[in-house]
Amino acid sequence: MPHWTSEQLHDLLETREPTALFDRSIELAQALGMVHLGLRLHVHSTTRSSDLLFYNNYPREWNERYSGDQLHRVDPIRSLCDRTTLPVLWDEHLFAADREYRNEACRYGLRHGWTQAVHGLHGYRSHLSVSRPSGKIGLREFYEKAAEVLWLCNTLHAILGEHHKALLDAESPRPKLSERELEVLRWSAAGKTAADIACILSLSQSTVNFHIRSVIVKTNASNKPGAIAIAAMQGMI
Repeated sequence: MPHWTSEQLHDLLETREPTALFDRSIELAQALGMVHLGLRLHVHSTTRSSDLLFYNNYPREWNERYSGDQLHRVDPIRSLCDRTTLPVLWDEHLFAADREYRNEACRYGLRHGWTQAVHGLHGYRSHLSVSRPSGKIGLREFYEKAAEVLWLCNTLHAILGEHHKALLDAESPRPKLSERELEVLRWSAAGKTAADIACILSLSQSTVNFHIRSVIVKTNASNKPGAIAIAAMQGMI
């Protein structure tokens, strides 16, 4: 990676504290000729649907506008990056449907740049944006630096995703399942039907179904496969 030194990369990979990690990432983005770096990270826990986290060095006023006015609802970059992992260059065509949003972002220096998305395990998604207020980004520069931005996005996605997943899991109480419920769940995970499990455990089928419904409620799942997935993620089966 010609724009970065081995020392910069080593320091980044050795850093685990989120704020310090992102500060080192800003240095890498600025070595690419950018001014701003922004990361949007979606993380999930087994008992919470989604947390949206932001790391950036954008102007404070823009962050307040974006959050307070819920501009994510009209942000075409967010919408597109939720559907693709290809890099999205901020050309004028991208903002054709909402010029007001584009003009407001430019007013705060977010004019020229691109966004790289990573879609990972557990439904996690990251959008990493590099940008600057002046100096249009041509295709040659875009192609020269896209691989580095992709690497940076993957690295931050992995490190920060694991960090915030651990925090969320620590906040999420582990469902308390009885031994019988765990036994029914293990057989369900093995692909056995309620009738099969009733035969294996010498229970009535209605009792097996009762335990399955109880597990679904306790894990806050929407169905049996969801309960199995949550139990597996938490190491219960």
